[in-house]
Amino acid sequence: MANKTTSAKRNTTKTSASKKSTATKKQTTKKGTKPKTTAKNVTVEAEVVDVAKAEAIKEIFLWIFLAVCVLLFLSNLGIGGIVGNAVSSFFFGIFGLVAYLFPILLLVATFFGISNQGNRIATIKLIAGGVLTVFLSVLVELFAHGDAPYAAMRAFYYGRESKAGGGLLGGMIASGLVEGFGLISAYVLTFVIMIVCLILITERSLLQQAGSRRRRKKRRYADPNEDREARLARIRADKKRQAAAGQVDENAPRRDRKISGVAFDTKMEPEIQAVQASSDEVEQVHMAPQKDVEVKNVKRVPLSSKCTGSASVIGLDEEKPVETVKAESVRPSRRIKLSTPPVANVTTEAPKAENDPVRPTSPVQPQRQAVMPSTPEFVRAEEKETAAPTAAEAVAPPEKRPRKTAASMQETRKSADQVADEIAKSKQETKPAAAYKFPTLSLLKKKAASGNGNSKAELEATADKLEQTLRNFGINVEVTDVTCGPTVTRYELQPEVGVRVNRITNLADDIKLNLAVTDIRIEAPIPGKAAVGIEVPNKNKVMVSFEEMASSAEFKKAESKVTFCAGRDIAGNVITANIAKMPHLLIAGTTGSGKSVCINTIIMSILYKARPDEVKFIMIDPKVVELSIYNGIPHLLIPVVTDPKKAAGALHWAVTEMDDRYQKFADASVRDIKSYNKKLEEHNYQLPINSNGELGTFEKMPEMVVIVDELADLMMVAAKEVEESICRLAQKARAAGIYLILATQRPSVDVVTGLIKANMPSRIAFAVNSGVDSRTILDMFGAEKLLGNGDMLYYPQGYTKPLRVQGAFVSDEEVQDVVDYIKGNNEEASYDENVTKHIESGADGSDGATAIGGGSGFEDTRDSYFAEAGRLIVSKEKGSIGMLQRNFKIGFNRAARIMDQLEEAGVVGPEMGTKPRTVHMTPTQFEQFLNPSAVSAVEEEYPVSDDF
Repeated sequence: MANKTTSAKRNTTKTSASKKSTATKKQTTKKGTKPKTTAKNVTVEAEVVDVAKAEAIKEIFLWIFLAVCVLLFLSNLGIGGIVGNAVSSFFFGIFGLVAYLFPILLLVATFFGISNQGNRIATIKLIAGGVLTVFLSVLVELFAHGDAPYAAMRAFYYGRESKAGGGLLGGMIASGLVEGFGLISAYVLTFVIMIVCLILITERSLLQQAGSRRRRKKRRYADPNEDREARLARIRADKKRQAAAGQVDENAPRRDRKISGVAFDTKMEPEIQAVQASSDEVEQVHMAPQKDVEVKNVKRVPLSSKCTGSASVIGLDEEKPVETVKAESVRPSRRIKLSTPPVANVTTEAPKAENDPVRPTSPVQPQRQAVMPSTPEFVRAEEKETAAPTAAEAVAPPEKRPRKTAASMQETRKSADQVADEIAKSKQETKPAAAYKFPTLSLLKKKAASGNGNSKAELEATADKLEQTLRNFGINVEVTDVTCGPTVTRYELQPEVGVRVNRITNLADDIKLNLAVTDIRIEAPIPGKAAVGIEVPNKNKVMVSFEEMASSAEFKKAESKVTFCAGRDIAGNVITANIAKMPHLLIAGTTGSGKSVCINTIIMSILYKARPDEVKFIMIDPKVVELSIYNGIPHLLIPVVTDPKKAAGALHWAVTEMDDRYQKFADASVRDIKSYNKKLEEHNYQLPINSNGELGTFEKMPEMVVIVDELADLMMVAAKEVEESICRLAQKARAAGIYLILATQRPSVDVVTGLIKANMPSRIAFAVNSGVDSRTILDMFGAEKLLGNGDMLYYPQGYTKPLRVQGAFVSDEEVQDVVDYIKGNNEEASYDENVTKHIESGADGSDGATAIGGGSGFEDTRDSYFAEAGRLIVSKEKGSIGMLQRNFKIGFNRAARIMDQLEEAGVVGPEMGTKPRTVHMTPTQFEQFLNPSAVSAVEEEYPVSDDF
């Protein structure tokens, strides 16, 4: 037992000792780790301090050399004092006339050598530059003294006294060359050595460049009749041969296989074929060897003191890669453009009237080149379509007409022609064609001089503050372009490589805070540019008047009669739009943002462009006071509609007119209104009216613009009917020459429904309250950042992104003056009574409404299902809206209106919650209500109950 106890104690002692030793080792390890980490940190800090000291010493050395070179240059001009003049005389004695250039060359060589310290190629270039300077003195000495150049000391004294000649170095070398080789040989040797020095400095072979340029020119013009396929095959063969000559071992380490600008998996063939397919002129591409490519790519990096890497910016070092050169050293130049045009350029010429409207001789060229994206201008080139025939005219030849062979039909034809002539004469007698007088530009007010936006100094200060703000958040950007528009200024930022765009957009609130502005809008990126645009409101805003828009060349040269002036973009360009190309427009924005002014601008633009027989208006104004001012102008088809109930009828008539126009197009074998009017003019406004070939006289079909000033009010009264008419017009009315312009101040989904928005391809968004409303209009955010007062996002069909435009302003006084001028100088408005009757008949009911007489002696406009619904209800002895919906397959609104009409007539009682309505009439009484004479016939079929 004692032995066991002793052994147990020994084991316990060993275990505790081992644990202690393990703990001691762990503690030793932990304690030993900290000194190693500390030593590394100290080493890194020491290296950083050494680098900082070296940079400081280098900078001090540069400043000292700069001062020496400046003093030496001043001494060469004779203003260096006693010491300066003595030093200057010494250098004139050494270099002669070249001493004037010596301070500049010395300064450049100093900067170049320090920035490329340790680079072998840079050292070779410095030596070549020194040799070039010496032989430049030799050349000056040869020119100065010719066959007898001065010896060394004589040339030294001559250069010091007269500041001419080649100096000590030039005289010594020139005299030696002339004595040893003669004057001509001395010139040749001097030029050859100078050319060799230039090649070493520039690393460009003059003979190779001249030869390659000559070979390209020779290949381009040697055989112009060479077969295209043979030429392409030859180019591909050259490319393969050059690629084979420049192959690199792919098994080598990756760092050794790195080629600047071209990767191993780069395939040039598809790009060459794409270029060849698009153009017949092909230039050969000569690929340089690997080393030349690296040197050329590196040489394009400009010299800058910001480059902290050890690689040379002149040549490729063998041990230090080019990737260490930072790209941030390239700073693009900043351009500031004050784009608002001066007021003095506005002219007051009025457009030509009557049959000679203003027409352009050539399409207007786009003006936004460097300021806005290269997306196509909406209207600038659209007038070209008038010169080309339409596809329908090419398909339907004009000679396809009824034959006139039957002799028995000649008399009938003659009588029909006589009747047609009489009708035409009567029309000419009753309605003489009066010349329409266009309003003059003198009726519009000129814009008062209000400055040119922000000053250039303010723009520079804002650009610097913007750069500093983003730099504070770790984003390095450069403001490359500043464009000052009428109300906002756009700053184009170019971020450095590797910066994500959303990092800039997420800082919108911080940018707004640092710039102290009301709001900003960020466009990232600008379409067609590698830049981010930040739009900042101007402190001094400039108004864009309608007078300067109407007098602009862009508006005058537009051939379309439905062209309107939208305003000016940020670059100051006049933005015009052709409604026929939109072809339907949705305008939305809050109250006071500029919707009504925009509509007035559209109407006024058309009044200045089109005669009443060319464009007609249908205006719907539930506000009553916005568009009523236009009542009485001859362009109106009907008076301005102000009753929301009649507005649905007006839109329904437009649908009916669209269907009627399409039927006329089918009869005339054309596809659109332009082809139809052209065919009428070609056939003297007479077309066949039946299959027998009888001719009828037709009038020119005008384009029609339907304007709705407040869509939300119409949707509250008759949403289904209005939405159905708008969708049908938006889908089909373009070719019929009917265009929709809808405006609303409540851009919510219950007003601008999905069907309406899907069929309205062009939108204009003014300032809205929230981003949700902006998404409803534009399908993107941005309109909530607008400033109001005509500031809009113009987003027509064909644009990839909306364009910010300052809308043109036209006052109520200008509108009134123009309307009064048109009324006073032209014939009175003649409204179409048929259209008015159609609208009046559909004001209180839906489609197919009829008038049904009541037993009380009055007549009310009832629904077409009124009688059938009444018979159904009195036969079932119960009535509900759902029952009418199921039996007649109609909507809820229409069924509810029918039930209300039955209640007014006394057929059913009032609502009783979820219970059916009570029936107050028997079938006999209801038939007597409809037609008192039919009572006896009804009693046999429906016997009267005694319990009723």
